[in-house]
Amino acid sequence: MEKRIKKVLILTDISNPWSIGHYIGSGLQKNDIDVKSYDPRSVNSPYSVLMSLLDDFKPDMLLYFKDYGMKVEWLHEAKKKGILAVQWYPDLAIYKRLHPYFREADIFFTVADGLVDEFRKLNSNTFWLTQAFEPSFFHVKNISPADIKTYSADVTFVGTLGSKQYYLRRREYLSRVVKERLKFTWWGPRLPRKISTIPLLLGRLGRAYGGRFVWGEEYAKVAQLSKIFLAFDALPDIRKSMSARMYTAVGCGAFYMCEHVNGIEDVLVPGKEIVTFHSGEEMVDMIRYYLGNDDLRMKIGEAGRKRVLQEHTYEVRVRQMLRMIEDVA
Repeated sequence: MEKRIKKVLILTDISNPWSIGHYIGSGLQKNDIDVKSYDPRSVNSPYSVLMSLLDDFKPDMLLYFKDYGMKVEWLHEAKKKGILAVQWYPDLAIYKRLHPYFREADIFFTVADGLVDEFRKLNSNTFWLTQAFEPSFFHVKNISPADIKTYSADVTFVGTLGSKQYYLRRREYLSRVVKERLKFTWWGPRLPRKISTIPLLLGRLGRAYGGRFVWGEEYAKVAQLSKIFLAFDALPDIRKSMSARMYTAVGCGAFYMCEHVNGIEDVLVPGKEIVTFHSGEEMVDMIRYYLGNDDLRMKIGEAGRKRVLQEHTYEVRVRQMLRMIEDVA
């Protein structure tokens, strides 16, 4: 029997305005769902507050992403009240840490299609649900001459350049871009000042840092004023494991060029809506080509933007999620 979802309690990080919970909450509201958000870390008695919310608000579904201070036992209590426990994990899965939470979920959504079979060994109600774009958080009121000076670039990268293995790969690719002597800027969390990072900080790549993490309107300006928005997903060999960055950048109007992710063509078409590459050499060749073809670059960027706004907003994605839940529950 189908279960109609009318009220959703979201357990999410409310401290950061760029939290996925805010975007999905907006998508739920646009589908006429009554929504409340709760961050267990924001109160002194998180369990008591949660139980009061469940009793007073009476949600049909408890939606959570990461643990955010939640305990597995709380999910047991919610389920005893007839509330669906649904987890939508926004990153590539860390099995050991996720294990008790996704096993307890009535329905588990992973953003990596290539991991579905592995998760189903422990939770048969596992499905692929890729992320999306929430336009209302990225509205650009106007672009000033100061914006053009600050955000314009031949090539831009937005993300983390930390010391994890897949971040080191990003550094290698971006170092190739820097050698091309293009107008290149990267934005993201500031690199820690350690002995191991001094060569990076003082080198060309470090000097290309825009100075801060960007989101919202500022992120949209970076996307619109960069000729090429360069991106790298953590594990591109995992089928359809694209991050929200792709939808956000393309939805904001970027010409998006990324390392090819297995299956990405099922979502956005390379050469028509985005551009992908398979190696550092190919990346450099494609950067040179598209910097010399303004009309084609803008045509691809606009086609991608239209596709994202039509098919890949959180309003659409939440509708897809609700259909899957109602079919299973």
